[in-house]
Amino acid sequence: MLFKEYVVVKGNCTIEIDSAGRSSEAVFKIRDTDDVFYFRDIPDLDSYGRAVPYYCEVTVTKDHAFEIGYKIYDAKSKKLIQTSD
Repeated sequence: MLFKEYVVVKGNCTIEIDSAGRSSEAVFKIRDTDDVFYFRDIPDLDSYGRAVPYYCEVTVTKDHAFEIGYKIYDAKSKKLIQTSD
């Protein structure tokens, strides 16, 4: 599925993993905008949770209805850690 109209939401974020059920879900919470995004694939990070800050760029449709992809950076150094590609 390809969307011609999309936006990139950027900011400090936390990532929480919900592993209840058969599959796990990653919940990206952008603290600067109070946006919340969900991805089925779990990034390979050392730490998760509310206390672990990251800087995220989440690509979504303009209406924020569908998540397209993400990039996760170290909050301090802005070094790229993980992408959804």
